[in-house]
Amino acid sequence: MRARTLALLVPALGGLVLLGGCLKRTKVSETYVLDPVAARDAASPSQTPEAVVGVLKVTVPGWIDRPQVTGRSSTGQILTDEFARWGEPVAKGVQRVVAENLAALLPTRRIVIAPFSPNQVVHHRVDITLSEAARQADGSVLVEARWALLGPRGATLVQRRTSHRAHPTAAGAAGAVTGASEAIAELSREIADALRALPLPLAENGQTGK
Repeated sequence: MRARTLALLVPALGGLVLLGGCLKRTKVSETYVLDPVAARDAASPSQTPEAVVGVLKVTVPGWIDRPQVTGRSSTGQILTDEFARWGEPVAKGVQRVVAENLAALLPTRRIVIAPFSPNQVVHHRVDITLSEAARQADGSVLVEARWALLGPRGATLVQRRTSHRAHPTAAGAAGAVTGASEAIAELSREIADALRALPLPLAENGQTGK
């Protein structure tokens, strides 16, 4: 009886060993978020901001705004990495990072993000629509966007179409996310330059702040 029991246990233990080996080889999903590159060496914000800049909700294509990190093949095919996921919706992440970058690049302005408080006065609004934000077949990361600066009543003050490309050294999803953060930082610098060129709002005493 004892020998028969051992004979039954040996195959069962062997199966558990094999199962354990499979479990060890199972790939674990990794989670990523965009990084505000321009904010790394941020100056202290002004206690008396010259103007308030609001970053509106960013519009992104459906193939980008998904849980998986996506890329492009040489034929334009959308490539998704099931084991590399975003820690927040892409549109929300881009809005957050652009706002943090602008806060660092424009320390004399107050940066807020939509939705705004009903009592919040917003002098200039940043409206961004991404058309591309993914790693390309050559390993670079391309970010293409249409963006506009709007006045407090919605009038278009500046409108541009832009393209920024980064060349990260890291492979895989980590490099794709790093490159996207770098390209969005360049986009943020372009927007910051345009904001600096706009007249400041009227101060309380009726004089312009510029």
